[in-house]
Amino acid sequence: MSKSIRIPAPDPSDTSPAVTHVPGTSGPSRALVAGVALGAAALGLAACGPAGAGVAYVTSPAVSASSPSASAVAGGRYTKIVAMSGLQVSPPTTSATSEHLGLTWAQAATAFAATSAVQGSHAQAILGYGLVTLSGSTLPGGTSPLDRRGAWVGITWGETTSCPAAALPPAGSSTSRASYHQIFTAVVIYGQGGDGAIVYTSRGTPSCGGPQTGPTVTAAREVLSVPWQQTTQLHNGSVRVSYQAPSCATLFSTASSGNMGVGKYILTVEVTEPFDRASCPTTTHTTSIRLFPSPVPPGAPAVPSHTTLGHGPTGPVSVLQTGRIAGGP
Repeated sequence: MSKSIRIPAPDPSDTSPAVTHVPGTSGPSRALVAGVALGAAALGLAACGPAGAGVAYVTSPAVSASSPSASAVAGGRYTKIVAMSGLQVSPPTTSATSEHLGLTWAQAATAFAATSAVQGSHAQAILGYGLVTLSGSTLPGGTSPLDRRGAWVGITWGETTSCPAAALPPAGSSTSRASYHQIFTAVVIYGQGGDGAIVYTSRGTPSCGGPQTGPTVTAAREVLSVPWQQTTQLHNGSVRVSYQAPSCATLFSTASSGNMGVGKYILTVEVTEPFDRASCPTTTHTTSIRLFPSPVPPGAPAVPSHTTLGHGPTGPVSVLQTGRIAGGP
């Protein structure tokens, strides 16, 4: 008999025109103004602001960009320019290599699939190394500006959800098709060894309909299974455990699997932590894990006098459900 608890996480994304960048008279700021860029684009001119204005982005007819697709990545890198609202990923200019930022494609894929923001079932997922430019959004505190910055970028879309019947658009509605814009969720891993990452959710239509939302930018969090120690004896079908995790960690889920009749269970404790968690001191946390219902349901086997608890695997936990992540070498 088993019990598992899952705490939901974010999801989404969209399309947009290609963009290039034009340096201003000072270094780029974290808040980049898209409105100036659009005005300049209409004239076909680069928009340069006064001192301290940062970087302005303009549409360039010389750059061809498209929405994310499986064909945009190959051999571990982006081979086409893709654009999602204010986020653009371009092919890297450096020669091909099996490792970037201290991560191989497989290691980056593990981190991408363990990001809490991509939890759930998605029709498509791609991953590759590319040059990232972000405009029109304010970055989380501590994040350096993304202006053609090398990063591993995983993108997922086509979320599978269960929506109320009343929220579904009428079959064959041209109005619904015209107003619908796909949402894309991009995980940008830019730190050395994967120690820094953000989640970019493009502007688009929510899965169950309604007005468009986004874009949004948040700090990425990774789902990890951590070691635990039992602190109390079995009582009313539950045990209490302690675990070590950064102070900035949040409990994501607890789970138990086993057989009540035999009295053997495997327990796991999963948390979410920022990719860059070096500044968070490690602290002791406690939680309860339920092994079986209490009272025991009629007809269930008797609970053994001694229950054996085993430890589940530790490390990154894949929460992205998809057929495959395209783009590997």
